Formats: sequence, structure tokens, C-alpha cells
Amino acid sequence: MDLPDAIAVQVGDRRPVPVADGQSGAEVVRFAGNGKALFLKIGRGVTRPLVADEAARLRWLTGRIAAPVVVATVDDREAAWLLTTALVGMPAGDYIKGDRAARAVPIARRMAGFLRQLHALPTADCPFDSSVAAWLPVVRRLVADGLVDVEDFDDEHRGWSAARVLGRVEALAGHACGAVVVHGDFSLGNLIVAADGTIAGCIDVGRLGVGDPYRDIFIGWRDLGGFGAAAQHAFLTELGMETFDEPRRALHHALDELF
Repeated sequence: MDLPDAIAVQVGDRRPVPVADGQSGAEVVRFAGNGKALFLKIGRGVTRPLVADEAARLRWLTGRIAAPVVVATVDDREAAWLLTTALVGMPAGDYIKGDRAARAVPIARRMAGFLRQLHALPTADCPFDSSVAAWLPVVRRLVADGLVDVEDFDDEHRGWSAARVLGRVEALAGHACGAVVVHGDFSLGNLIVAADGTIAGCIDVGRLGVGDPYRDIFIGWRDLGGFGAAAQHAFLTELGMETFDEPRRALHHALDELF
């Protein structure tokens, strides 16, 4: 593949392997061999600013919490290119699948521990806004442009139009509260687990910023539901919660559907 010079010099003779399981819409390539692996994310069109946003957030995260390190970036009129180091491990969901009975609850607790560390970062130091108010103009544009995949809605919104889900977000937006540094898409796919079961770090941080902690808590809890109620309960308990405030849960569920 043709690479910008600043990227090519860092990649060297590593072999490119396309990565097809991401959901960001950007092209992702893993470069293996010649030492440690590297990941390249390429954003074109509507995904171009998302890749640029992720580069800025990864730079800010350096030294604050475990995440890939930026190796090189290029942003031209055609695309945004982001080359990073690779975290050693596998996505949390894949790790749990290796032994569901033994791993689901411990990983749920470790996820909560990692989330507590992230949410404890000083908000005064974070220049990024991930509040519901900040995302409302974004999702309104996505709905207006017909870019929301309504076929991918969860059961709670099955059969709804994107406009109806947006209406729910707008109606519930006032229930957002709290201000912590959130990941913005705290899914099992975006947490990397090392071979020993510890959390190696997080990836896909393009929506990181200061916002309502429920944004992360709901997404993590929902994903753990695929591994049983005990994992979900362990996750909430480790966060000091017994259950959700229903309007806030419904708000963040609806908002997440629109991305």
C-alpha cells in the first residue's frame, strides 16, 4: 500500500495485515514483524476528523493511563493517518470467550477498576468535551444525513427510526450529570487484556473527554450482558452501584445507538 513518507519510514519492512473487526469506519492495518507491531488507522471523508481527534487524545493520555502511543501522524486533504504502538493482548470479549465460566466476573471487576482510574483523572487537565450537550449537534447531523444504521439498534429500540431515537436523546438530555474523563466507547472490544488477565489498556479513544460517567458505565455493563448477569452485577458492584438511575441509563443507551 502507498504510505506517506512519515508513516513509511516508521513502518519499515513490517508486513501489512488488514483489520476487519473495528467499528470506527476508518481503515485499520496491523503491521507485524521487525520488532514490535504497529497499528495504522486511516480516516477518509467523514472518518478523517475522527482519526485526527483520536491522535490528539492519545497524545494527551500518554503518561496518564495505559493506551497506545502515537508514533507518527499525517493529515492532508485526502486523509488522516495515525500510526501507533500496539497493546499486547486481546480484546476483553475474546479473552472472556476463552473460558467464560472462569473469566467473566474477574474481567468485569478489572474493567471497573480500570474505569475508576480513568474517571479519577483530573478534569481540569482534559481539554476535550464528551458531554451530551457536545454530542447532540453531532448526532443530529448523523441523523439528518442518513448515516445511522437503524438495523443495528438494540432490542429496546428495535423498529425505531433514527429520528425517534434522537427525539428520546433530546427529551432525556437534561438527566446527564457528573463530569469525569470518560472513554466515550467503553466496550469490550476497546479494552485489551494481557495473557495474565490484567487490563493492558484501552484503544479507540476518539470520543474521550469530560462527560457523564454513565456514558462509559452503561456501555461496559451492556457489553458484559453477553456473558451473564453475574458479570454485570460484579461490574456495577465494583463501581459502588446497585442499579442505574433509569432516565440516565435510557439517555446514554439512546445516544449510543446513533453512533
